Amino acid sequence: MSFRFLFACLFIFSAYAGHSQARSETDQLLSRLNFGSSLPAKLCAGRSVVLYDASFTPDELLGAQKYFQQAGIDAVLYLDIDYVLSGIDPLHTIANYFSSRNILFLILLQKSGKGYQITITEYNGTPDLADKQHTAWKLDDSSFSSLLQAVYRFCLSTQKKESFLINDVPEKNPLPHFFRERDERYTADVRIVKTAVPRMGNEADDNLLIEFLKDKFPFKYDLVDPQLKDKELEEKGYRLVLRFVHTRGDVARDMLGYDVSQTAGSLLTTYFLEGAQKVKTIPSKKMIYKFYLKNTEYHNIFLGTRWDADENWPEALRNYILIMRAELRL
Repeated sequence: MSFRFLFACLFIFSAYAGHSQARSETDQLLSRLNFGSSLPAKLCAGRSVVLYDASFTPDELLGAQKYFQQAGIDAVLYLDIDYVLSGIDPLHTIANYFSSRNILFLILLQKSGKGYQITITEYNGTPDLADKQHTAWKLDDSSFSSLLQAVYRFCLSTQKKESFLINDVPEKNPLPHFFRERDERYTADVRIVKTAVPRMGNEADDNLLIEFLKDKFPFKYDLVDPQLKDKELEEKGYRLVLRFVHTRGDVARDMLGYDVSQTAGSLLTTYFLEGAQKVKTIPSKKMIYKFYLKNTEYHNIFLGTRWDADENWPEALRNYILIMRAELRL
């Protein structure tokens, strides 16, 4: 690793540690909302999905569903938000799934040091999930039951109840497969085709990404708009695209098709130190980045032969690329 790249990594790691909360995927979603003083129209006439923090207990979610049922909010599905906001590929799968179930509203349940927050917004039918063109509403309270009671009162006073066949308990049906096919190996195609590398979305991270690619990625590639779909990338001549998920370690393994019965409280991550492969443990509930290459035509993903996820994206990317180069003898 060059000194310049090492210095850049240390700079980004410090920035990431200091601003991790502000840069979370949930905060980014909330920043796109257009908050008003009224509940979204027809909330009690359409289907909703509840996205909740992993810290919520089954009893708390059951209590939420009872209040929603009484208020006329048809919450048809409850999802751990770390599955939903984990990356571009999962978001496309989730958006298609929501549309197939005629979802019209999203309900976010969060915990903070001050108590509880509920956010309700219209679902915009895209992988962005919501935007400022659609109405959103939020409420905070130090007590979860008081918060739910307030939502109930708002619904009764401002909405016409049109949903009556509402589930008694939260539904947690298995989500659809996030990826069509998976390989726990690397693809030698990276040596002969052009790879699309989506930008990270901010200048500091993009500069670090460019520095890394120059230093450690001796293949044909272009930096591309992260919003481009697989088909659009294929049409532009990219056979492979580099992607990642950013979520808890246990969630990432589940989404990526690993045997979750083998997922313990800590996960062994393979990394490089002075040219040699080493291992370290990362708690499975920690937020991590896991990179993979994806074929833009067939949509199969190449995860690699080692679990190489890490808590910061530069290290996770470095792990994936260096192990791939070692395995493919590049």
